[in-house]
Amino acid sequence: MSRPDTTRLWCACALLAVALAVTPVGATTYLPITFKELIAQADVIFIGDVADVRPYTLRTQTGTLVKTRVTFRVNEALYGTNSIVEVLDFLGGEADGLGMAVEGMPKFAVGDRRVVFARRKASVNPIVGFTQGLLRVGRDTGGVERVFTLDALSGRRMAPQSPAMTLTDFKTRVVTALAEAGKR
Repeated sequence: MSRPDTTRLWCACALLAVALAVTPVGATTYLPITFKELIAQADVIFIGDVADVRPYTLRTQTGTLVKTRVTFRVNEALYGTNSIVEVLDFLGGEADGLGMAVEGMPKFAVGDRRVVFARRKASVNPIVGFTQGLLRVGRDTGGVERVFTLDALSGRRMAPQSPAMTLTDFKTRVVTALAEAGKR
C-alpha cells in the first residue's frame, strides 16, 4: 500500500471508531422461553400489586450503581412464598442525581397488578426470561380479569395472538404445570 492509501485507511478507521463510540447502544436481547421453562426456572410465582417503587444508589469498588427496589403486595402466592410482601431489585433507575438505564427493563408504577415469575438469586433483573415472566393483569370490558404479556401491551406483537387468558384459567394452568414439574 502506498503512503496516501495507508493514511486514508487510518483516517477511515479513526472515523469509524469515533462514530461507534458516540452511538448509543439500545438493545437488550434474550431468548424466548416456553411456559414450562418459566415454571422450571422460577423460585417464586405470585400475583400481586406494586406497592412501592424506590430507586437507590449502591457504591461498589468500581463506582456507583443505580438500582430500583420494587415492593409487591402479594395477593396470591402460587409457588415459593408465603409472604404478604415480595421485594425485587432491578438494575437501573434515577437516584441522588445519577441515572442508569437498561434497555428493555420492565417499568413499574404503584398500583400495577402483575403475575410474577422470579428468581431469588441477585441479578440485573430477577424476572425469569427478562420480561417474559412478568405479566399484566387487567380487566376486560366485561370486568373479567385477564392476563396480558408486556409485549401485547406495548403493541409489539410477534405473531397473531388469541384473546388474553382469564386470570382464573391462567392460575389453573400454573398450578397444573407446577404439579407436572414436581414443584407441588
